[in-house]
Amino acid sequence: MKSSSSEVFARDTLSAYQRWELASLAGSAPGAGREQAARDAELASCRAEAVAEGRAAGYAAGLAQATAERTRLTALLQTLDAAAGDHEQRLMDEVLDLALVLGRQLVGEALSVRREFVLPIVAAALQQLPQSTQRVQLLVHPDDLELVGRHLAGDATHARCQLQADPLIAPGGCRIETEQCEIDATLPTRWKRLLAGLGRSDEWLEPE
Repeated sequence: MKSSSSEVFARDTLSAYQRWELASLAGSAPGAGREQAARDAELASCRAEAVAEGRAAGYAAGLAQATAERTRLTALLQTLDAAAGDHEQRLMDEVLDLALVLGRQLVGEALSVRREFVLPIVAAALQQLPQSTQRVQLLVHPDDLELVGRHLAGDATHARCQLQADPLIAPGGCRIETEQCEIDATLPTRWKRLLAGLGRSDEWLEPE
């Protein structure tokens, strides 16, 4: 009977201990879980903050690089545009120079072959004179003197003109002198006026 009582006591004591231990462990589990959850939340927040900061830093760096690249490309394009503009302007100047040389040559050759080209020049110059002008001195190149003289003789309105040869006047041109004014219709002067309209100031040179 004695051993049976001890066995019952031991069983009762062990059961109480076991119940206390389980209760203690069960009671400590919620606190540990909350701490772990807090640590996990803090780590997640840190990771999210680090990702956000890294993303912002990467965006700023990328934006700065893109801005610098755009500035470099803009400067390069401006340089290319300026170079292309300079090249185009030089090409246009060269073409104009060639056209002027050829034009001057053609004019000289035409006037040496077709002397009658001087007649409309003389007529246009005389039309600039006021009707009241009495004495008019008309100067032309010696090679044009005879042709212009015949032309004036056939028109009574030009009886007031006194025709005179001037070797300093290039063929195809004329100069009119009156008491009131002077009209320069020489070839070099007309050439200058033409070039002034083109923004040039080249002098007339006699074709070789």
